[in-house]
Amino acid sequence: MSEAPRGARVLGAIGHGLITTGVVVLLFVVFQLWGTNLQEARAQDDLRDEFDESLADARTRLGAIGDPEPRVVDAGGVDDDPDALPAPVSTSTLPGGLTEEVLRYFFPDEGDAVARIEIPSIGVDKIVISGVQVDDLRKGPGQYPGTATVGTEGNTSIAGHRTTYGAPFNRIDELAPGDEIHVTGVLGRFTYRVMEPTIAYPEQIATVDAQGDGHIIVPPTATWVLDDFADGRVTLTACHPKLSSRQRIIVAAELVDTPADAPAFDPATLVGLDDGGGPTIPGEDDSGRDGSVPGPSRNDLDEGLDGDRGAIPGAVAWMAAATALWVLAGVLGRRLFDVPLRRVAVRAVVLVPVGLCLWFSFELIDRALPAG
Repeated sequence: MSEAPRGARVLGAIGHGLITTGVVVLLFVVFQLWGTNLQEARAQDDLRDEFDESLADARTRLGAIGDPEPRVVDAGGVDDDPDALPAPVSTSTLPGGLTEEVLRYFFPDEGDAVARIEIPSIGVDKIVISGVQVDDLRKGPGQYPGTATVGTEGNTSIAGHRTTYGAPFNRIDELAPGDEIHVTGVLGRFTYRVMEPTIAYPEQIATVDAQGDGHIIVPPTATWVLDDFADGRVTLTACHPKLSSRQRIIVAAELVDTPADAPAFDPATLVGLDDGGGPTIPGEDDSGRDGSVPGPSRNDLDEGLDGDRGAIPGAVAWMAAATALWVLAGVLGRRLFDVPLRRVAVRAVVLVPVGLCLWFSFELIDRALPAG
């Protein structure tokens, strides 16, 4: 049998290459739509267990924290009357005194489970993690470090994906004024209601890119949405439009329950604490812990949502490894066997290692891409 002309072989190779590329792209789409959701679901299961344990521990250490009704911590634990709001007290008078465990409730380490957010109108029920880096948002919604404790006066700000990794904020553009958002934290379960943008941002509304019934669209540099507006609110942030990080969609909801008073932290009690593995105390610098609570990052809203360009070299390396294994299997099959079925068998042998290489590459490609 005569060998095919060189031009035909080249065209055949190009055709096979295009088909293989198409298959890889299709596999990546499958990874993004289903693979990332499976990863997020496993992480949420772990976070839910962690959060339940944290609330149970809080009840032991601080009183009946985490009950359905908001409670207020005072020197005696929890006030029997939820409508009575005693003045904040020093942590030194908390039950059990000032410990790293107590501090962790109010100054959580990044990666800790800190809250549960429920939005019935759009079917959201997720555990919120402390932090908004790429790895944090792969596990679920993340609270911007330095923003207010759930249920207190201040701005509790939470970021989340609209596509991939469970897509917790996929439908926040559908939220309308009056829709309820329930957030459970260490101080209890609190209800917030979505505000009209003109009420939420009366001074800034003229500067936004666009607005809907219950949301605004702003550039990633609009960090003022994370500011303290001298009220109790929760702010949800996500990328806009979907599959792009060009802008941000913002939803603000006001606290309708009586705000809880988190314990006041006497700076003197925070100085000299053991630095060995304890929680990070906001306001810490070279001069020691001053007990202040700084605002969140003021660079932009891209943290965790604009992708990690440092992942690109690793993605290329894993993809190159998958390609090399696949090509090598094809070359060996043609040289060792004349029977097409045996050549296919050689390719089948490398399917598992090729699949693993592709999985690692897909994870890094997803990490490098802006969140949608």
